[in-house]
Amino acid sequence: MTFTLQLTNSAQCTDSDGGKNKYESGIVTEQEESFQDTCDGENMKEYFCNVEGTASYTTLPCVNGCLDAACQLANEQPKASAPEEEEDNTFKYYFYGVIILIIIALYIYVFKWKKKKRRY
Repeated sequence: MTFTLQLTNSAQCTDSDGGKNKYESGIVTEQEESFQDTCDGENMKEYFCNVEGTASYTTLPCVNGCLDAACQLANEQPKASAPEEEEDNTFKYYFYGVIILIIIALYIYVFKWKKKKRRY
């Protein structure tokens, strides 16, 4: 999908990354307007100068992710995400332990202690 940004007067359009180059971040300048390539999730919004000499953009998929307004190459390190906090399972294990103890106590009470108590 390609979109064209029409500006009023025709002027020189320049693209710092040389056109549709998704592996390099660039800026398209037309008249006094500038449009910078951006990441949009796993896709990249690539600005370029079309054949009419006006600024346009297209959305390109980035198979290996998008970082700093450029698609990553396959051999590049993926974008470092925030480290996930380790889950503290102490409470969960304590809770399950208490539940197991309650079940064992109920079992002993119902099937062992009550039966012994009924025999006079």
